[in-house]
Amino acid sequence: MSETSLNIEMADLGAVKIVCTHCHASIELPVARLQSDAPERCFHCRAEWFAPESPQATALQHLFRALVQLQSREAASGCQVQFVMKTDRGSPKTRMPK
Repeated sequence: MSETSLNIEMADLGAVKIVCTHCHASIELPVARLQSDAPERCFHCRAEWFAPESPQATALQHLFRALVQLQSREAASGCQVQFVMKTDRGSPKTRMPK
């Protein structure tokens, strides 16, 4: 079994996807517009996702703001920020980019 790394540059990060664990509906929130609060409920089944002012909601809001700031200020920075996704070939959860 081999392991592969996928480097994702900030400029390539287009959206944050949230998938409901109850009904499997998903929503993609474009990084460029991630200035709002974390979604409280699933838009489809109304399952609770992030209770207002919970640690998880606060963490997601900080992540949203950080992504927006990193993307907008990367050109002025002396370095490049990337996300590294490790994948296991043959794993059923692995999904390689098209």
